[in-house]
Amino acid sequence: MKSDGLGIDIVEFERIKTIIDERFINRVLSDAEKTLYERISRTDRKIEFLAGRFAAKEAYSKAYQIFEEPLNFRDVSILNAPSGAPYVQSKYKEEDTVLISISHSENYAVAVCMLYRGDKQ
Repeated sequence: MKSDGLGIDIVEFERIKTIIDERFINRVLSDAEKTLYERISRTDRKIEFLAGRFAAKEAYSKAYQIFEEPLNFRDVSILNAPSGAPYVQSKYKEEDTVLISISHSENYAVAVCMLYRGDKQ
């Protein structure tokens, strides 16, 4: 199966630490993600979570390149299956298959997104 789009993004934790505030959190996280974020007690884990979600949504936007309406990160949720694997829940192009992977190191979060168009436009 041929991919119809590919996106990748990397985010440095130090960058997130300098811009993190309620406004940034509300701009990046969906309601479902905010619920998960608020359950995290350790600050370093919150930074990791936020950086991973931001990188994943940037990778998602790069995979698509162009949207019919402006992309709002709050309309895209990166959630986890029972296995722990991330998956995308989005109001954009729901017929498409979107694969997402997030990885973390000591200082960075990286995400890769592959897109398979359901309608083959």
